[in-house]
Amino acid sequence: MKIMKNNDIKTIENVKNMIHNNIINCFKEAVALVAMAFTLVVCLGGETNNAEAAQRVDRHFVDSLDGTGYYVDVKTIDVQDNLVAADVYMVKARYNTMYCYGVVYNLAEQSYQYTYTKIYQYDTRKLTSYSEVPSIAYGYTNAALGNNMIMEEVLRFCQSYRPNGNTANNTDVGEWLD
Repeated sequence: MKIMKNNDIKTIENVKNMIHNNIINCFKEAVALVAMAFTLVVCLGGETNNAEAAQRVDRHFVDSLDGTGYYVDVKTIDVQDNLVAADVYMVKARYNTMYCYGVVYNLAEQSYQYTYTKIYQYDTRKLTSYSEVPSIAYGYTNAALGNNMIMEEVLRFCQSYRPNGNTANNTDVGEWLD
């Protein structure tokens, strides 16, 4: 049996300390790498969430008629001199259907027109139909047609809406629709 000398013991301890330090440094580098990756994911995720949030609907209840609820996505309201535009939702819960119309009101002509139509299955919010074919122009002041009276109420809502943080009539904040 060979007896170890002090130099051999110091060499073995130095190698052991070197291995120990390398393991600790590798662990520190791994932790730093994970922290950087996490920071990157949070930063990119924040930007994606902000981009998605800008496209989410912020639907507010306006009125109802004959089992149909009328809502406006307040993020889409655009009031100009003689034109008012907004996305208007008509929910027919009895038929499990929700319609989204891009609506443009012409104030000078007292009319409105649908610029596109999206139809969703209400309970799943699944888009079932989409059309970019504009409708004919409808008058919104004809009291004989109940739907037109509701559309006049939608117009009043769009013209008077001011974001104030009050979400009492807000129905689906942050809902994501295709």
